Amino acid sequence: MEIIEGIEQYNGEGGTCVTVGTFDGIHIGHRKILKELVQSAKYGGLKSVVVTFDPHPRQVLSKGAVVRFVLTRQEKVDMLSKLGVDVLIIHPFSKEFAALTAKDFLVDMLCEKLNMKCLVKGFNNHFGSDRVSDLDAIERLGDEHGFDVVEVEEESRGGVTCSSTLVRRMIAEGHMTSAAAVLGYEYFVEGTVVHGRMIGRTIGFPTANVRMGDDSKILPRPGAYVATVVLDGKTWPSILNIGSNPTVNEESDRVFLEVHLIGFDGDLYGRRIRVNVLRHIRNEVKFDSLVDLQAQLRQDMDFALKVISEYSS
Repeated sequence: MEIIEGIEQYNGEGGTCVTVGTFDGIHIGHRKILKELVQSAKYGGLKSVVVTFDPHPRQVLSKGAVVRFVLTRQEKVDMLSKLGVDVLIIHPFSKEFAALTAKDFLVDMLCEKLNMKCLVKGFNNHFGSDRVSDLDAIERLGDEHGFDVVEVEEESRGGVTCSSTLVRRMIAEGHMTSAAAVLGYEYFVEGTVVHGRMIGRTIGFPTANVRMGDDSKILPRPGAYVATVVLDGKTWPSILNIGSNPTVNEESDRVFLEVHLIGFDGDLYGRRIRVNVLRHIRNEVKFDSLVDLQAQLRQDMDFALKVISEYSS
């Protein structure tokens, strides 16, 4: 997959089939759109092009807005590259860009710069400062300027429309099973294992301290979670703790990600790992002693092993 910074930088030959969006999480609704994009491009002998934005439009249009994402920028790139997309264009979003009308954007940018011959849009896609979303209106533009329009119907779970906003809320509330149903995969965090205080090792529960290096990613609410970690082709059942570790730490404003790989005995320092987060176990608790913490961790481990055995059965 070719990655291009800015629509103006595209200089490919031939026509393109384009879809536009932020695609945070690349959930099952997004995948439906991307599948249609790739198929329509192949059918028409076109290149499939995804146009997305950085920064997120809300960060520009809503002053002071803090946006947390299901996927970091790199995770989104990695996932799109596996879905058959030919070109990813990451366009800078600014107030000047936001002022463009739908015609300015679709015709003067996508048609002129990308030679767009087909537009694949989600059911709720709107374009430009005039927020044009009506299929008939966009098809009329297409008839005038030489591009077809394909609208993809919504995808829902349990009668609720799948959306990035929904997924982010589920994750923030710790509803990991529900989030996975909408995403089509388990939510995950990736990071490098760094040295910690090694207190877990003293009570028989050594943990890998994971430093993500990107604070744009949304995290589940503080607590303990059932997780898995894949290392060298083997899946390790795990317990992930997200929070400030109040029993052993006084830095209450700092969030730690610590994962205990059940049965693992080895050195992970410096390795980059991916932690799949399956289910919430309990909220974060400040225990009276390390002995009490140790007893709770044994219960957490038993629960995690039971849950993971259900996943694999």
